[in-house]
Amino acid sequence: MVGFKVSCMKSIGIILNPSARINKTKTAYIIEELQNIFGKDAMVCPTSGKEEIPEVIEGFHQEDIKFLLISGGDGTICNVLTSYINLCGQEELPIIVPLMGGTINMIGADVGLRENQLSVCRKLNNLIKDKQKIPVTQRGLLEINDSNLSQPNYGFTWIDGLLYRFMLDYYTQGAGVQVASMLTIKTILMSIADSENGIFKPIDSIVHIDKKELPNKGHVFIISSCLKKFVFGFNIFNENPEPGKSFNTVYMREPFLRESRHKIPLGLYRGLKSDDSGDFINQSVSNLRIQRNKGYIIDGEIYEHDNETEITINPGPKVNIFSPKGEKELSI
Repeated sequence: MVGFKVSCMKSIGIILNPSARINKTKTAYIIEELQNIFGKDAMVCPTSGKEEIPEVIEGFHQEDIKFLLISGGDGTICNVLTSYINLCGQEELPIIVPLMGGTINMIGADVGLRENQLSVCRKLNNLIKDKQKIPVTQRGLLEINDSNLSQPNYGFTWIDGLLYRFMLDYYTQGAGVQVASMLTIKTILMSIADSENGIFKPIDSIVHIDKKELPNKGHVFIISSCLKKFVFGFNIFNENPEPGKSFNTVYMREPFLRESRHKIPLGLYRGLKSDDSGDFINQSVSNLRIQRNKGYIIDGEIYEHDNETEITINPGPKVNIFSPKGEKELSI
């Protein structure tokens, strides 16, 4: 682990995942550039695995950091926020700065970050040095409780079923835009040919939304998210949940997929409405419970189980994310 002294007035903590796509071949260069940008006002800490994150977080918390910069993909952000909240609590979380560079980068894209990580850091540093207000966009987190785990996880998006299997294939085949396009086409063709096997095989589940059990058993996929846009820029949600109080959920069963598959391409960009049968739900909820789950993804981080588990999802704390086109500005 590499560290640089943190200023008490403008403290910046940076966690860097050396395995992230953008850092793999130039970790030392990135660390040096980050040191050049922030100087002695920041502590840069590369972590080679999840087990190293808690120690880094404890050091950041002792220094009362105001900015938490995370160099990696969405899975790294999930691991860092989970560790921070479980160790330090939910009050007065630092401003989160996603330095996008992983396989999945929904979080940064959702708040309008488009530049590379060093450009984002230079822009942030200029604002800090000039004592300007910091533009941020506020999002809620999901609190995800897994009956097989001792502590909750925190993230922005939770998925299972078809999309969980899709993302497993995406990672296995190397990720990237070309892989995503190929798998999307393959998935559409498979849905036309056979919607009951392979990636489309329904999950034998019992689902409760807002503490009411759904009458229909089994589903093809569930997405819950506090972001406005889904992976690859898809705009699938209908409602605007209130951060910290609710989150969007999309639930689909096999009958809807079979009968309405022609609507799905449009639904990726406009959001389909819930149907009367209960086979498709697209709404803001405050509680979700899934029984008999055997695998899911939180923000790009994969969780696989040999045995069935029960998942309960509630609104988590609100977080402020650095965004050049932010919804509000904060004085630091």
